[in-house]
This record gives sequence, C-alpha cells and structure tokens, in this order.
Amino acid sequence: MSRRAAIVEEFDDDTDLPLPSRSLPNTGSHGAILEEIVDSDNDGDGDSDEAPELLGHSAVSRPVPQPGARDGNVTDITPYKKWTCIYPIYIDAKRRYETGARRISRSKSVWWPLSKDIADACSRLGLGTLHEVNKMHPSDWENPGRVRVQWKKDGNPVNSNIRTKKQLLETISFQIQGIKADNIPLEPYTYPPPAPPPTAKSTKSKTGAGKPAAGAQSSKAKSKSTLSQRTGRPLPSPPEPQPALKSRVSTYSPAVPSGVLMDTIRAGMNATEGQGALGGIPSGKGKRKVVRVRG
Repeated sequence: MSRRAAIVEEFDDDTDLPLPSRSLPNTGSHGAILEEIVDSDNDGDGDSDEAPELLGHSAVSRPVPQPGARDGNVTDITPYKKWTCIYPIYIDAKRRYETGARRISRSKSVWWPLSKDIADACSRLGLGTLHEVNKMHPSDWENPGRVRVQWKKDGNPVNSNIRTKKQLLETISFQIQGIKADNIPLEPYTYPPPAPPPTAKSTKSKTGAGKPAAGAQSSKAKSKSTLSQRTGRPLPSPPEPQPALKSRVSTYSPAVPSGVLMDTIRAGMNATEGQGALGGIPSGKGKRKVVRVRG
C-alpha cells in the first residue's frame, strides 16, 4: 500500500485581535463591532470616524457641574472660592461660644451637627451649596466636612430673610432642628461632675522633697485659676442615651471604625482565629523542608 505525503498549511502568525477597551453600543449589526476592533488595532491610523463620534456623545451626556450643585466630582473650586465656608463646629451646642467654635447661642444650635445636614439645609433654603466631605476644622477633627454656601450674589442676599452670617447660621440650625428634634438643646442642661481635687504625692524625705512639692502645688494652683478665668463655667453634656457614632459624626470621620483598612484587619483576625481552631487537628503526611542560609 503506497503512502501519500499530505501538505498541511498552518497559520502560525501570533497576531491577536484586541478586545474593545469600552462597552460597545447595541447597534443590532456586526459592522459596528468589527469597526471598533479595527479602529483600536490601527493605533489611531484608521479613517473611520465611528469611535470619535461615540466618545463625543458620551462626553455630552455626562452631567456638567453647575454653581450651586453639590457634586463629588468637582475638582476645580475656583468658582466657589468667594463662597462662605461653614463647619459643623459653628453650630455645635457642645462647644464653647468663641471665635473658631460655636458662633450662635446654645439654644439655637444642635447637639450633633453634620456637614451633610448643613448642605441639605442650604439646598432647601435655595442657596448655592458645595459640600466638601474631606475638609475639617482644626479644632474638630472627629467630625470632618465643610460646606461652601453662596448666600450673597453680586453683593445682594440670595434669600431676603438672611442678611448676615449669623442669621445664616441660625437659619441653617433651625432647619436641622425641624428634622432632628432630638438634637435640640433644652434647659436645664446637664453638667459633668466636677473633677476630684488632686491628692498630694508621698515623698521619700520631708526635707529634700518638701520644697519641690510646694512649688509644684503653687504652679498647679496658678494654672487652674488661669484656666477657670479663661473657660468660665463647664460645658454641658449631651442628653443620654447618645445616638450611635455614625449618627454623631460624619461617615468620613477617622473615629468611625470602617474602611478598607479595617476590613483588611478584620479579615486577617478572622483568618488567624480559623487557623487557631484548626491547630489541634492532626495534619497528613508532609515533607520536611530545610532551608540553609549561608552568610
């Protein structure tokens, strides 16, 4: 029986058709898919205008942030530079009335102000609002968030009922009080118990340690008198029971145990506990591996 030699031609070219870098439109025909693949393979040399038209359509359909709208994608805050910045500490009833802290009376403020509540209140008042969730006041790191408000336009108040910044803060606080009645400070306030007086420390010798102890006591007395003159009466405490931590501070607060880091730590702790539980189970046969390190 004679043998015949057969010639088989194989395509050994390693050229692969690239996949589209974005989702293709549902055109109902195969032409658009082929054009998209060819365009991406030509590295910008093709003559087809299909891809630029699609990109232009998606850019137009994307919402453009306008002044007065709250958008987390705003990167250029130049149009908002002259707007008034409001921090939650300005209407915080737990803070002292002073510059850089609470700026309205305690009865008109709220116990647990949030920047989100301030932004929502400004929007209801018809004011231009920009919510910056990652900004924080230096004296209020636990409750981040800042709101830029346009309450004046061309020198005239946007809302005829708001003519000063203090009226702006009071109106915002009243808006929050109308929604969160539990945050309204009501008299009589509850004050924390006074701290116990410091006890004198025992000294080893009456002669050697007597003078430094007297000097320390005099310096402490002076510091206490200065502190009492500067602060006045103690600050009231919020009513009990207090709400959950996520209701008291912003969700972006570093005091809230959440985020990717905390999830990773929890996953590692759970894995360690699982390994500890399986530690008593005898394992199967295994090879012993010895690694020698030469210095």
